[in-house]
Amino acid sequence: MYDDRSICWISLDRSSYKCYFAVMAKVSSAREDMLSAAVELFRARGYEGVGVAELLEKSGAPRGSLYFHFPGGKEQIGAEVVERVGATVAGRFRELHESGVDMHTFIERVFKTTAKESKSRDFKASCPICAIATGFAATDLKLTVAVRQVFNSWEEEIRLAAVTRGMTEANASVFASAFLCAMEGAFVVAKAQGTSAPHVNASRAIQALAAQLLPN
Repeated sequence: MYDDRSICWISLDRSSYKCYFAVMAKVSSAREDMLSAAVELFRARGYEGVGVAELLEKSGAPRGSLYFHFPGGKEQIGAEVVERVGATVAGRFRELHESGVDMHTFIERVFKTTAKESKSRDFKASCPICAIATGFAATDLKLTVAVRQVFNSWEEEIRLAAVTRGMTEANASVFASAFLCAMEGAFVVAKAQGTSAPHVNASRAIQALAAQLLPN
């Protein structure tokens, strides 16, 4: 049987649990806010063009909180952004591949999506992975590894889609590399020119390449 003291203890214990989970939720939210802010800032300004103070201001996080959430500082944030965006895009490639669409539709949908992303940001931002990849020093080992792994994972998803649709292993590898270069390049040129035309032209070029590499 419980006496009054045990009932009081249980009540306090449950209250402390609620308090603990509320604090943890706030900590998790602050961390997520910083990562979300970093994605958009890196898209627009590149890795070197974004400072810690700006990350804190855009995310609304208090000063001093950055190193609590990211002991590795800006480099850790950059690496986590790369891994997060990389996994999301790889998943989209995989989902499109597994939907069973033909190669023409696969290419068309990817470049329509990239064009829409550029336009939705008024051509003031590019792919965050590309923006980060072109703006960090070779001494930033975490970023070097993260970017390399993401680009490799994207190429692999594209290669698998191409092989499944009839390309030889050798041709699929060439196609995947060219596809990735065209996609990332289209983001950069669209930002510079302020138009979706680079995405449209890249799509046409990759369609032509696919037609050459697929069996007749």
